[in-house]
Amino acid sequence: MIHDRFHLIKMLHVGMDKACKREAKKHPDILRYGRFALLKHPENRTEKQDQVFETSMVANTEVGKAWLLREAFKAIFGCSPYKDALKYFKLWLNRVMASKIKEMMTIVKRFERHFEGVLHALNLKQSNARAENLNGGIQKVRSIGRGCRSFKNFRVATLFFFGNIDLYPQYS
Repeated sequence: MIHDRFHLIKMLHVGMDKACKREAKKHPDILRYGRFALLKHPENRTEKQDQVFETSMVANTEVGKAWLLREAFKAIFGCSPYKDALKYFKLWLNRVMASKIKEMMTIVKRFERHFEGVLHALNLKQSNARAENLNGGIQKVRSIGRGCRSFKNFRVATLFFFGNIDLYPQYS
């Protein structure tokens, strides 16, 4: 079983967002508009967002620590041997648990439950993008058909759209 890199980082992103919402109540002067500055990719930030980002990092908030943990997790994807990925992943898990950031610890517990799948995602550089694309196409067929009277009709419609059938006759 392989988990997808996109979804693993998205979980960390959501955890970081929750931590930011929680901390914005404690530090409204620093994090009032900082949430989007922390969640944005550095290349896409405006000057004001860069200032807010720097302020939140200097203030040593939990959100800043969560951001560093997320970036450290992204760095694990660069490990090529499985043993290195395993070693760095375990170190990362310990760092998150030591940080005691509630939202990140919840995600770490989920990662630990799916330990092998997460390690495969870190090491194999594969994704489930094709399966996601196929599922999206099937949902499109379902919505276009507005429901089928039977599963047999739905199956025929799906095979028709995704079977790569050449409907033009071949003349020799």
